[in-house]
Amino acid sequence: MTLFFKNHQITIYRRRRKGSTDRYALSATFTGYNADIQPASLDRTQFVEGRFGATYDAYVDTNVDIKEGDQLVDDAGKRYAVKAVVHWEGAGLLDYTNVILTSQDG
Repeated sequence: MTLFFKNHQITIYRRRRKGSTDRYALSATFTGYNADIQPASLDRTQFVEGRFGATYDAYVDTNVDIKEGDQLVDDAGKRYAVKAVVHWEGAGLLDYTNVILTSQDG
């Protein structure tokens, strides 16, 4: 059972080391996760010290491997940076992950 509406398909990108060098590149971890991405409320935006109109709340299933510092791209091509990840657990049926996002392209 899911408590959110799946209105986007997202791809998660993570910084990974290139071979044995000190250089890093972004690479996709997996494509096609379902997510609900909504503009964050004014209270949430102020709490995370974000910009109004560029801060978003996203909800994904608990099995999605997402971490702070990752970048997301949705099915429309909009890019987001992951600012915070919070896992909520409630008796098995109510589990979900809340992600705070910042828009990278306005």
